[in-house]
Amino acid sequence: MGVEILIRLGIMPHIGKKQALALTKQAVEYLEARGITPWVDPKAAQLIHRADLPWKPGQLAELDVLLVLGGDGTLLRAARDAAEYELPILGVNVGHLGFLTELETDKLEFALAALINKEYKIEERMFITCRIIRGGQTVASYRALNDAVIARGTFARIIQVRTLVDNQPVVDYQADGIIVATPTGSTAYSLSAGGPIVEPQLDCLIITPICPHTLAARSVIVHHDAVVKVIVEASHKDIMLTIDGQAGFPLQSGDQVEVTKADVKARFVKLQERNFFTILNSRLKTIMSRKDYDQ
Repeated sequence: MGVEILIRLGIMPHIGKKQALALTKQAVEYLEARGITPWVDPKAAQLIHRADLPWKPGQLAELDVLLVLGGDGTLLRAARDAAEYELPILGVNVGHLGFLTELETDKLEFALAALINKEYKIEERMFITCRIIRGGQTVASYRALNDAVIARGTFARIIQVRTLVDNQPVVDYQADGIIVATPTGSTAYSLSAGGPIVEPQLDCLIITPICPHTLAARSVIVHHDAVVKVIVEASHKDIMLTIDGQAGFPLQSGDQVEVTKADVKARFVKLQERNFFTILNSRLKTIMSRKDYDQ
C-alpha cells in the first residue's frame, strides 16, 4: 500500500526576510519534485516570481497544514489567521529567538518529509478574546494568542486600572499599564514585566501590571473560564490596547476591556520529542547571550 501524501500545504514566509523567501523557494522545489503543488502567501508568491502558486481568499480553509517561515511575530499573525479554520501550523525559525517555532532552518526538508508522511502530532494552545466596551456597547473585538496589553502612550503619565475577575474586584493598579496573557504569552511581554512562566498547554489567564507604582502589586493567575474585566481611568487620552504586539485600538477613560478564553484554539504541529522546558532552557540562554531580540 502506498503512502498517503499531503497535498494541501500552504507556505507563509516573513516577506521582509530574504532567508525566509529563499526557504520558500527551497520548500516549493522540494514539494514539486514529489508531485505536490503548495499554495503560497500571495505577496510571497509574487516576490519569488511564482504567479501560479498564490492561494485565493478563503482557501486557507482547504489546507491541511500551514508552514510558517519566520520568527514569533510571523507565527502569531499566522496563528490568528489559521484559528478560524482550525488549521494546524508548523513554524520554522527565521527570527532571532523563536519561542513558538518548532524547528530551525536546517531542518526544513526533514519537516516537509514528516508532513508528507503525516508523521507529526498536534498540540493545542488557548486563545483569548478581547472586547472593548464603551458606553455599554462593544465597539471592537480581537483574538490574541499571546496577550492583550493596556498601556499609556508616549506621555509619561500613569493610568489607573480597576481589575475584576467574574465581577469581583481583585486589585486597582496605578501603573504604566496591565497585561492579560495566555500561558503561551507568559514568556513574552508578561515575563519582561515580572510575570510567571506558565506551561503553555495549561488553560488560564495571567494578569500582570506594567511598572506598578506600588511594591505590593503582583501578577495574578486565574482559571480559564474566568471573565477578566479591566476598567481604564486616566486624565489623558493617550491609552492603547495592543493585541499580540501587532494590532492596536485607542482607548478612552472609562472604557472596559473584557478578556475571556476564546472558543477556538491554536493548533501547532509538533515533530520532535522535546518538551516546553527543553525549549525554555535553550531560549532563555539565548536571551542572556543576545542584546538584539527581534521577532
